[in-house]
Amino acid sequence: MELSIYLGRMPILSSDGDIFAYELLHRSTNANHTIVDDNVKATARVLVNALNYIGLDNLTQHRPAFIKVDEKVLFDDLIFSVSPQYFVLEILENSVISPELILRIQDLHCKGYTFAINHFLSDKNFIDNFKDIFAFISYVKIDIRRDTRKNILSMLDSLRTMKVKCIAEKIEDIDDYEWSQEAGFELFEGYYFSKPQIYIKELIDPDKKILLQLLYLLKKESSLEELLLIFNNSPYLSVNLLKFIHIQHNNKNEKIFSIDQALILLGREKLSHWIELMIYAQKDDDYDSENIASSLGKTAKSRASLMEELGILVGDITVPSLPTSAYLVGILSLAEAIFQSSFEALFKQMDLDPPIAEALIDKTGLLGNLLRLCLAIEKDHFQDISSIIKTLNISKKQLDTAMIHAHQRTSRG
Repeated sequence: MELSIYLGRMPILSSDGDIFAYELLHRSTNANHTIVDDNVKATARVLVNALNYIGLDNLTQHRPAFIKVDEKVLFDDLIFSVSPQYFVLEILENSVISPELILRIQDLHCKGYTFAINHFLSDKNFIDNFKDIFAFISYVKIDIRRDTRKNILSMLDSLRTMKVKCIAEKIEDIDDYEWSQEAGFELFEGYYFSKPQIYIKELIDPDKKILLQLLYLLKKESSLEELLLIFNNSPYLSVNLLKFIHIQHNNKNEKIFSIDQALILLGREKLSHWIELMIYAQKDDDYDSENIASSLGKTAKSRASLMEELGILVGDITVPSLPTSAYLVGILSLAEAIFQSSFEALFKQMDLDPPIAEALIDKTGLLGNLLRLCLAIEKDHFQDISSIIKTLNISKKQLDTAMIHAHQRTSRG
């Protein structure tokens, strides 16, 4: 069983040599090629790897991300896990443009989605297949090595009247690049500039049974508390929920201080799309890859339960969210180890309330003191425990009671 995920990233350059966008490519190994048997699974895997593992901000630095789609992907509601603000949907050249698909593309275009056509050809049958969606197309990619230069120049003349931007792809040498510039292409892609950069991360997909359980609860309109219970048992899901909201959430001024707040902000429909996306991305076997991070996850859950109990103990009526914020600090406290990334890098992919970020990065503030206390308890640093509980104005007896309650909650799990 493959224990890593792979993702390719290819730059698309403007005429002045700046990076305009990136194409995100499906990869199943660290080689610069792949075989795709199922476009829906391939697209889902690209999105999960980008959103959950590597982080879209890290990949694109806020530039557009081109991803390949076919008619099956476009008809599937997993497309709604794609934020129109960040992605360009690159329609594969072998897609069948039916009347139903035209209506679907029109609807998605009205919702703000941007489209490109991959490997555009001068062939009459090809053009006839795509002509009814030209009104919704913003980019056309032309493989300059797949057609004659005469035909390409003729295509460019026609496409200019449609107000689409033309991307010259498969540029492999200086001659290709200079000719493409002279021909009037606006954007450029190919090995002459860069081979795809391959990103590799340890595979820690959640157990498919957990995802199916979440989907079932959403379909039967279960309570927020039932959904929250599953997220509280999976630090991996909780962290990636926060990363997904960062892409979906338009109000960056509204900061996240708890998982239940995050679930409410995302909404059940988008949550369903995200869960379905992760289900699609997984292989058709029963391998539970989250076991790789299970021991860290259990530690994070135990720590979060104690953090919440301590938050209740030192609670302030002026900060009613303290217990839930404390729980979130506990859940996130092992994210560096689980995701093999620094807190600073991870938090750029989240819209966290500043005291939560400060607690995790600098161990400062009230939440930072609660986290320091949990760490001291785990390491049996009795001198530090005495010092911190004195600062927090709680007794040893109160601490023991909080620890018992936390242990009971974790055991019920």
